[in-house]
Amino acid sequence: MAQASENPGAREGDIDWRSIWIGCLVALAGTLALGGGLFLAYENLWWVALAGLVSLLVGGFIAGFRAKTAEPLNGAFIAVFYFAFVVAILFGGEVAGVLPEPLPGLPRGDSTFFFVWPLEQLASATVGAALGGWVSARR
Repeated sequence: MAQASENPGAREGDIDWRSIWIGCLVALAGTLALGGGLFLAYENLWWVALAGLVSLLVGGFIAGFRAKTAEPLNGAFIAVFYFAFVVAILFGGEVAGVLPEPLPGLPRGDSTFFFVWPLEQLASATVGAALGGWVSARR
């Protein structure tokens, strides 16, 4: 576990909130950059979701590495905040009428995206955080 002298944002047994927010920002920026580019090229929401999973893995890894602990709960918080932010964007876009119906790449009635995607986000971020902490501890 991380000692207070190693990382002032975390105490032993605590969640490292600074690392979580940095990991979440990395995941959002990565999704915007990579997912946005793929969406412009292919106009399919699944590419954005895939880019988000890769970005969450990297964001979780960075958070775990910074926290110096293989605590998967850091990654779970990243996934929850990330999901809330993306859902707010999708919901806001739907209410404002700027998103096409159905979303590009999703046939009407395809609920797989909305059931599988959050579970994949949770798995990606928690695995990333655990791996980042494990690598940091081995250095």
